[in-house]
Amino acid sequence: MATIASEAPPSQVDTPASSHESQLITAPKTKKRSQETQPGIVYLSRIPTFMKPRRIQQIFGQHGEIGRTFMQPEDKNSRQARKKKGGSKTVVFCEGWVEYKDKKIAKRVALTLNNTRVSGKKRSRYYDDLWSLKYLHRFQWAHLAGQLEYERQVQKQRVRAEVVQVKKETNLYLKNVEKSTWLDRMEKKKKKQGQEWTHRLHEYKQRTSRDHQSTLHVQRSGKVSSSLLGKIFASKE
Repeated sequence: MATIASEAPPSQVDTPASSHESQLITAPKTKKRSQETQPGIVYLSRIPTFMKPRRIQQIFGQHGEIGRTFMQPEDKNSRQARKKKGGSKTVVFCEGWVEYKDKKIAKRVALTLNNTRVSGKKRSRYYDDLWSLKYLHRFQWAHLAGQLEYERQVQKQRVRAEVVQVKKETNLYLKNVEKSTWLDRMEKKKKKQGQEWTHRLHEYKQRTSRDHQSTLHVQRSGKVSSSLLGKIFASKE
């Protein structure tokens, strides 16, 4: 018998997938949020006398990167008064704000430098001066601009009120001067005519107080009220 050779079925062998179909196993990407450094502001409640803003920037710039700085100059009236007394003509700053690019540095500077000597050298004029610093929590530079604008508006309103008050006083003074000159003219005119000149005096009756009324009542009736006796003995005690 002839043997029939049966063709064996092709072996099912797993062929490697193409490069396009290959699955690449990658590690999960971790999203790292770039935390931007937030600025912080240090408040200087007092600035050493005759210290310039540039010097303050040099001192505080040694501890970290500085952004903006602002120094509040003294009032013009106080400066003019100092000039009249023969004092220095240089501008004196009373308070200031220093902005650091990183608020952590601002906090550290406020904690370490507060109540410390401005200068460690004994020959320095700032040897006896102490820093008075405070970190302003959640305070931004825009808040400072708004505060300064508010203070300017308040100062303008105060000046306007003072000007109005001065105008009232000057108008009243001029009115009284005109009245006095008119009275002098009338007096001279009446004297030339041989007539008597008498000024009109307005008489105002003053209202009596309660104590005065009680004393008048005692004088009229001859009896002393219990309330009056209580006041007298209380005052002696």
